[in-house]
Amino acid sequence: MSRRRHIGLWCALLVAALTGGARGQSLEGGARAVALAGATTALTADVWAHANPAAWADWRRAALSLMVSQAYGLEALRLGAATYVQPVARMTVALGARTFGFDAYRETHLWLGLARTLHPATRRPLRLGLSLRYQHVAIERYGAAGALGLWAGLQAEVFPWLTVGMAATNLNAPRLAGREALPRTLRLGLAYHPAAPLRLLVDVYKELRFAPDFRAGLEVQALPVLTLRVGTGTLPERITAGFGLTIGPIQADAAAEYHAVLGWSPALSLTLVR
Repeated sequence: MSRRRHIGLWCALLVAALTGGARGQSLEGGARAVALAGATTALTADVWAHANPAAWADWRRAALSLMVSQAYGLEALRLGAATYVQPVARMTVALGARTFGFDAYRETHLWLGLARTLHPATRRPLRLGLSLRYQHVAIERYGAAGALGLWAGLQAEVFPWLTVGMAATNLNAPRLAGREALPRTLRLGLAYHPAAPLRLLVDVYKELRFAPDFRAGLEVQALPVLTLRVGTGTLPERITAGFGLTIGPIQADAAAEYHAVLGWSPALSLTLVR
């Protein structure tokens, strides 16, 4: 392994240790989610639906979204992802891929998602979602392995102004090469939206091996084309901010996450809606 790759690998391991189990979750799912500190379990009609596959249920148009993020400015921690969402009959289908890392260490995920909105006797919508996610890890000189995980989630409207969400990852307890268990997580979230231009989101994110990460995000539509966002999280302690621009069928989002010790992490995403 070259000196550059060796340093990059140690940087990745050091950051993972400093930031607990939340590092892989806080810079994924589109720049909108990053700006909200990942507090998106109860967020509806989300093209990425990374926190909760049920969020695809209310996405009514075909869309392609691209994302890139880079933790703390380190090239070894760059993440790129793409997702395509297509309503089909009474459900929504999503396809996606993401890659994280560098030559000596690479994580690759591929996913297929299905979501649908039901209207039970209460007449308030109940959204259900499933995602099959193939997760592959390759480490130079150590080989590669992959496993298939099942992610699931639901969202329910308690009141017209309050939505609750719950989601879990790797329900089938997959293991890489039959040995290394993939992270199993549980999320609980609330979305409070008393008025059209305002949305407050609160999440609790728990990975089995780590303490809970408490997250909160605020989204305000300042202008018809401009949305402002801020957020905070506890594991690691961080603040986030960003904005979104919508011009016709194009949605552009930018975000930044700040860690008191490790610094800034930028994220960008671009969505084309048909």
